[in-house]
Amino acid sequence: MDKHYCFLFSLFEAAILSNLAFLPVIPDLVLLVIVYVSFHNSAAIGSTTGFISGLMLDFLSASPLGLNAMTKTITGFISGKFAGSFNIDRIFLPFLLGAGATFLKMVLTWILSLFFGSDILLYRLNGFVFWIEMLENAICAPIIFAILGLFPSLFISGEKS
Repeated sequence: MDKHYCFLFSLFEAAILSNLAFLPVIPDLVLLVIVYVSFHNSAAIGSTTGFISGLMLDFLSASPLGLNAMTKTITGFISGKFAGSFNIDRIFLPFLLGAGATFLKMVLTWILSLFFGSDILLYRLNGFVFWIEMLENAICAPIIFAILGLFPSLFISGEKS
């Protein structure tokens, strides 16, 4: 996969989506791309894509350096462990993957808050922000997966390492 696309998705999320006032929470499209790439390639490619995308988001956003890199790397690695195990060309499984990746992001953010302290904006399981983001990611996942599926040569490497 060409790493330039990681930059484009990170830039789109940090520069454009974060400035849309009508969205109470922005969907994490970079997270969905990482899950897609990981499920179609391997844990190594997923974690590499997650690290590069997360590091770019760290530089483009106000989050502490390394926060997005760590959460996205771990998400890419875990998603990549299931590469080739499921057919994700339908609507239901991408929906679940989007929701599951958001839940994993919440858990990882909480764990990292133990190291970063109060510099991190935490999700609360009973909070409005978490559930809205989970719903947005779950709804966007089938759409993002379908769009990325139109360009398999850009996002699927063909090698399973």
